[in-house]
Parts: sequence; C-alpha cells; structure tokens
Amino acid sequence: MSTPVQDPRLLPAQAIRVVATREISVRVRSKAFFAITAVLVLAVVSTVLLFHFIDRSAAADVKKVGLTPDTAQFRDVLVAAGAAAGQPIETVLVDMDAGEQRLRADDLSAVLVGLSDGQLQVVVKSALPDGLRTTFGLAARQAALHREIAWLGGDPAAVDSAIADAKVAVRPLRPAADHDGARVGMAAVIGVLTYVMLLISIQLTGQGVVEEKANRIVELLLATVRPWELLAGKVIGIGIVTIIQVAVIAAAGAIAAVTTGVLRLSTAMVGSVVGWAVLWYLLGYFLYALVVAAAASLVSRQEDLASVAVPVSVVLIAAYLIGQTVVSSDPHGTSSTVLSMIPLFSPVVMPMRAAYEVPGWQMATALVVMVATIALVARSAGQIYGKAVLLTGSRVSLRTALSTRA
Repeated sequence: MSTPVQDPRLLPAQAIRVVATREISVRVRSKAFFAITAVLVLAVVSTVLLFHFIDRSAAADVKKVGLTPDTAQFRDVLVAAGAAAGQPIETVLVDMDAGEQRLRADDLSAVLVGLSDGQLQVVVKSALPDGLRTTFGLAARQAALHREIAWLGGDPAAVDSAIADAKVAVRPLRPAADHDGARVGMAAVIGVLTYVMLLISIQLTGQGVVEEKANRIVELLLATVRPWELLAGKVIGIGIVTIIQVAVIAAAGAIAAVTTGVLRLSTAMVGSVVGWAVLWYLLGYFLYALVVAAAASLVSRQEDLASVAVPVSVVLIAAYLIGQTVVSSDPHGTSSTVLSMIPLFSPVVMPMRAAYEVPGWQMATALVVMVATIALVARSAGQIYGKAVLLTGSRVSLRTALSTRA
C-alpha cells in the first residue's frame, strides 16, 4: 500500500504570516521607508508651523496707539472704531515726550495728542499706517457726533450706550459650524496625506509583484505557498508597513497642531478624525492594492507596469481632486455624501468629511459597502493573480487570466 504524498505547502495562516513577515522585514529595513516617512513627517509638521506663524503674524498686526492724559477719554472710541474698521487697536497711556521717543523706536504706530477745530491731532514717525487711517477717521466722526450731541443738550455717554445696546437679529437658515477654518484645514491635510500614501503604497505593491515575477522568485515561493496566500501575505505585509507610516505621520501632525494651537478643536475631536483617517486609509489600501497586485501580475517587466497601474492611479487622483472640491464646498451635501459611499472614492472623501462630523449611519453604511467590496475584489484578484503570476513573457490578457482558475 503506497504512502499518500503530503502537500509540502504550509497551512494558509502560516503561509500568509511568513510572506507578510518577509515583506515587513524587507520594507522596514529599506532606506526608502525611513526617507519617505521622514519627508512626510517634516512636510506635515512644517505645514502646521507655517499656519502657526501665519496666525501669529495676523495677531502681531495689532496697532499700538499712544494716548496722552488729555486724550485718554478717546480710548473706548478709538478701540471701537478700530474694531469696526477691522484693525485691532491697543492703547498705551504716555506723555508727549515718551510718546515721541517710542514712535522713533517703532514701539508705537501713532500718538493721539488732542482735538482741535473738530480734527484729531495725531503724531506719527513718518506716515500714518493705512490700517489706522480708517480707524482715526471713524474716531474723528464719533468725536464730532459727541460734540454735536453735547451742544444740543444731550448726553454723549447715553447715546453711546444706546448704540452699543443696538443689536441685529439674524435668522440663519442653517446653523454655522464652529471652527470652520480649522475643520477645512484639517480636511485638506487629511485628503492630501491619504492620497499621497495610497499612491506610494499601491506603487510599492505593484513593483513588488512585477519584481518577483521577473526574477522568477515567485516560482520558488509558490512551491511552499498557494498563489492567493502569497497575494494576501504581500498585501497585508506592505499594508502593515504603510499603516505604521500613516500612524506616525498622523500623530506627528496632530501633536504639532494641538501644541501650537493651530487646531482650536478638542483633543477628542482631533483624535476621532485622525482615527477615522487611519482606518479609511487601511481599507483604501487593501482595495487599491488588491486591484494593482492583480493588474501587475499580468506583466513581466517594470517598464510595462505603468500600462496596467495608471488606470488605477487615475481613479485615485480623480477621487482626491473631486473630494477636495466637493467636500470643502458642502461636506454634508448630496454630492459629498454619495461620493463618500462609492468604494473607490470612500478612502479619500470619507476621512475628509469626518472633519465635519459625519452622521453615524452614513459612516456605518460606507464601512459595510467598503468591506463587502474588498471581499469581492479579493476573490477576483486572487483568481487573476493565481493564473497570471506564473506566465512570463508578453503581457497576459485579462480574459486569459479569468478563463481558468489557478
């Protein structure tokens, strides 16, 4: 009685783990891994610091105006006029000599010294800054109004109080979202990072498949693992490496933004958005990587990889460009909602929408659709990969790859 020949191939879980471990080891040790991670971390942190310095520059635009003891009464009028003109004013009480010295040292923008013939008397170093011209004009008109009210026997203080108490009743059709600027910036950065990382990761996947096929390494690997196990291990291994990169980049950006105060949002809010971004990147990577890996198995040379990978990249680029346009204009509109439910667009559009707080049912629906799509794509990708990866030479047609199961 003959002894049955045992299958020399590993068990599925062992095979996937071995292939994934090999991919992680090779990728993490490469200089490209550290270089790409360092460049992207630097880019994100630099962007945050740029916004921080822009905010500081805007805050530094406050004009400092000196008031003498004779003009101290104009403080409230001057500050209110500056607010109305969009020019923040900080007042300092000085005497005339000290005021002139501080003007020469550029410590003051102007000194208000008095009122004569209905005109405010202002001393400057060389010219009155444009931002203060409108402010002093409004203050002069206010002073003239006070003078006329007093001449008519009225109380200027009472008039000012009545004006201050006057309100405009506004009835918005849609409540304004808090921290719109911070949300727009966070959504834009998340969209860019997701797009860039997906492009890099699917490129690595495609290159890895073609390289193994061209060097005939895949034939040795398939002696111990099945084609679908090799595909799964490769996708999972590269996915783990890139998710580490994404987590590091996202953490660096979030820490820098919270530390510098660029994101005036709660830590919980920022953490939630970053978490969704990482999850959607991972799902997007699995979907796109499976498609690219299957497509790459149809060719045997790196020169031919572009012919099968570019169509996938074009879809990803379209998702990014459309998402940046549609989400920023109306994150909860019909177009944004529908696009975020389409699997090939979801990985880019949905994390951008997460910055604006997506309704729970929409997020759950998109996740279910995405996972189901990945399962279907994985089955087809495994069939194509298993048939085409051992066929070298000219490009394998998709019909040939689908005609027979591996």
